[in-house]
Amino acid sequence: MLVRIIVGVVCAVFAIGLIALVGNGYGAYVCIVVSIFSALCVHEIMGVSQCKNKILTRVNMVFAACVPLYLGFDLGRFIPVAPGIIIGIYILAVMILMLATYERTKFENVAIGLFASTAIPVSASCLMLTFQFMDKYPVLFSKSSEVFVILIAMYCAWLCDTFCLFSGMAFGKHKLAPRISPKKTIEGSVGGVIGTTVFSIATWAIFNKWFFVTDTIKWWMVLAIVPVVCVMGMFGDLSASVLKRNYGVKDYGTLFPEHGGAMDRIDSYLFTMPTMYIIVRLITELSVK
Repeated sequence: MLVRIIVGVVCAVFAIGLIALVGNGYGAYVCIVVSIFSALCVHEIMGVSQCKNKILTRVNMVFAACVPLYLGFDLGRFIPVAPGIIIGIYILAVMILMLATYERTKFENVAIGLFASTAIPVSASCLMLTFQFMDKYPVLFSKSSEVFVILIAMYCAWLCDTFCLFSGMAFGKHKLAPRISPKKTIEGSVGGVIGTTVFSIATWAIFNKWFFVTDTIKWWMVLAIVPVVCVMGMFGDLSASVLKRNYGVKDYGTLFPEHGGAMDRIDSYLFTMPTMYIIVRLITELSVK
């Protein structure tokens, strides 16, 4: 437990560092970190799925690494090809690679690789997409608003998981999804949502007093949105667990002691950040109409 806590604290400090980059106007460079994590996650998933085709794995990793860079640095301005065409070419190339190496390639590996190398980097890149979108509305959002929104999304992924753990240890009796994740309980999940919501409201109070420049983000918005995003984070955790259970492994990797691999650390985030991006975009676009 001590090692788990220490590693968790280190990861939290690292995440805060990324948020600080956003707050100081260097948000686009966070895509480099997102790019690395996307490639690592794809590598871990291909390993868990027992893919023997190393070329396929490397192609998937390269594509996954390029997506955040494309989105974060807005490379579409310099590449005269629509994103849909690029994805189409990528899919065709992977299918041709499957035919060329069919003796050591299973279609399930191809399907998993295509899904992982597109879904993971796009979901992870919602961090950049969120602050890029909010930058378009300087009257509504300031840098402090962007930092707050991203911080809350991270709360719903990682802080909620911590509250779930300790709430489950203290009060857990009824299993949430015993066939997928035997240790998770309903009581723990409820405690995670409540704890994260309270912590988020307290954070809003601090930002509202000392950092917010605009009054766009209200306390009742935080109260309504955080539980939804927390639940989506739990879905992300359980979804990642399904693949592990299908292949009979405990963790995706060993990058983080007592925490598993990169995918084990960001599985919830891959659901919370896109959810937050969708909510912010919907509310904003409905408000400005």
